[in-house]
Amino acid sequence: MQRLNTKLLIILLSISSSPRAEDLLTLYRQATQSDPTTKLAQLQVELGEAQLTQARGTLMPQINANVNISGNNQNVTSTIPNAPAVNNASLYGGERYTVALTQSVIDLPKFYNWQRYQNIVEQYESGNEEAQQTLMYNMIERYFNVLEVSDTLSLVEQEIASTQKQLQQMQRQFKKQMVKITDVYELEAKLDLLSANQIAVQTKLDIAQQNLMELTGKITQHLAPLRQDILFPQLTGSIDEWVAQAETLNPGVIAQNKAIDAADQNLWQQQAKHLPTVDMQLNYFNTNTGQPGFQNQTSLVETQMAAVNINVPIFSSGVTSGGVDEASRNLEINKEKRTLLLRTLIKDTRDSFLSTNASIKRISAAEKALESSTKAREAMQKGFNFGMQTISDVLVSEDREFKAKLDILQAKYEYIKNRARFEKSTGLINDKFIENVNQWLLTGKS
Repeated sequence: MQRLNTKLLIILLSISSSPRAEDLLTLYRQATQSDPTTKLAQLQVELGEAQLTQARGTLMPQINANVNISGNNQNVTSTIPNAPAVNNASLYGGERYTVALTQSVIDLPKFYNWQRYQNIVEQYESGNEEAQQTLMYNMIERYFNVLEVSDTLSLVEQEIASTQKQLQQMQRQFKKQMVKITDVYELEAKLDLLSANQIAVQTKLDIAQQNLMELTGKITQHLAPLRQDILFPQLTGSIDEWVAQAETLNPGVIAQNKAIDAADQNLWQQQAKHLPTVDMQLNYFNTNTGQPGFQNQTSLVETQMAAVNINVPIFSSGVTSGGVDEASRNLEINKEKRTLLLRTLIKDTRDSFLSTNASIKRISAAEKALESSTKAREAMQKGFNFGMQTISDVLVSEDREFKAKLDILQAKYEYIKNRARFEKSTGLINDKFIENVNQWLLTGKS
């Protein structure tokens, strides 16, 4: 009984010490906590909100107070005609208090600037959403890049192991003079090519893992693999309708539209600088420091003033007109950026839609090719055993079978990556999509 308990303990320890595979959803949640791009996008939103508060504040009442405490030396000289001059000097302290309230009544540049920052905040918010969607797409693409290269490496290693076994068998047969030396050379050449391919694929795997680490901040050696029983759904609907939806929902396009609106408001702001501005002002002034016309330094002067200020710009040496030209060019630049963005978006939407559905057909075709190539390879092997086929024929059939297996892998991974690209371009990629894709993995929860 004690021996049985010891064995059970050893098994449990081996299971607990084995590395746990991390799935797509786990790594995505890690990336959301450490990805600097999404953090920068969120900070950009907060920056825009602070700028909007400042722009709104310029339209609100402005109150300023000033306190002045001074030492004063006053000299009063009498200049009455036909009278001796009298010089009266005194040194005294004084205080001055001023409170001023200013309210803009008509100031179109400030108004358009406020509207401009409203659009800028909305632009940053859409940019933040785009950054989050880009992180989702990058995580899916890089995760499945690692799986694809890892599975390819496994195929190559299986081929190497199988070829080494064949080579050993062929060498024994050669010693018995049952096969030609050229057959041995054929297998040795294939093994050398597979070894070179293994090195290349291993390098690709290292690079793919580094790309994934860029998002998560750490190397992940064990990823949850792709399930083999997935039925990939086909995209339905009109491709033109999907393009129209992409133009409406894609956050990158929405952000660029808001950038155009902001640039348009900036143009209005610069043009409005040619117009007069009107503000209302209320002042309160209290002092005992002596004023012109008051010879008694102890006099207390209290003044209240209400005024309407009208400022008419006449000539600014080209500053205002230069600002208008700059704003106009900036507006045109943003419109051209939108044109470029829309063309790229339309291309990506159409390409990803067609490629996603084509991948389904490619998977089916590759599975049929694997079935037939496996039968052909088995027949070639039997023919070689009976001396009816050469080793070259066998190797060609094995290469076809290997290529069919590789085609199935690539088609499945291409479907996933193209589907993610389609969801991103149409603005539909979200946490729910990540969760759905995660169900295609062997996570232990599937």
